[in-house]
Amino acid sequence: MSQLADVINNGLVPDIFKMERAHDLLMAIGENAAVLNSKEAGNFGELFGAFQIALETEAILAVSRVYDKPAKRYPTRCIQRALDLLEQHSKEMPEIVEMHNTKLACQFMGEENAVLVALGQGREKFISSLVQYYRELLASDEVTAQIELLKNIRDKRLAHNESAEPLGPTWGALKSLISHAQNFVGILGWAFFGTIYVHEGKYFLSDDAKRPSLALARLSKQLGCK
Repeated sequence: MSQLADVINNGLVPDIFKMERAHDLLMAIGENAAVLNSKEAGNFGELFGAFQIALETEAILAVSRVYDKPAKRYPTRCIQRALDLLEQHSKEMPEIVEMHNTKLACQFMGEENAVLVALGQGREKFISSLVQYYRELLASDEVTAQIELLKNIRDKRLAHNESAEPLGPTWGALKSLISHAQNFVGILGWAFFGTIYVHEGKYFLSDDAKRPSLALARLSKQLGCK
């Protein structure tokens, strides 16, 4: 239980936050580019251009960590590690803490999904069904392709400097991957930790991640008034 909590609290949740914060800041920089680049406002284009490079790197690395493959020597905090722990310790996990809210958190899967059915059949069947759902999701053609592009750009452009220009995932793909992680964290939060990460389909920490981008918008407004 403590190992799973560590993966969630010190791995998945911070990396989801970092990706969303980086994405929102990048969007805000683009939306306010005219002011940030103007000579009248102070000509901050180069400064925010450097920020953009750093933020793109942070976003790619954050999502990459979420979808890492754990190794015995390096038990990284990733979704697959969480699935392994759930599978290995299903008999030791506590009974489901919040049945109603766990059910609500699972409804994105569809009303007839096997995970929702298993939810009423006890902790072990629920865990088994949840693990199977996410393993199948990670193995799906769409998600596999997105992860391959993600690792491609991480390994070839960030970790190394290969001469060929690597093809990376779209922002839409990165947001989709993070959405899967948010749903996963939301289910586990309600089911076993009594922690609210998702409520009525909304990931709670998204608003916190957006605060820097809102601050940038206010800054841009002030610069534009000069």
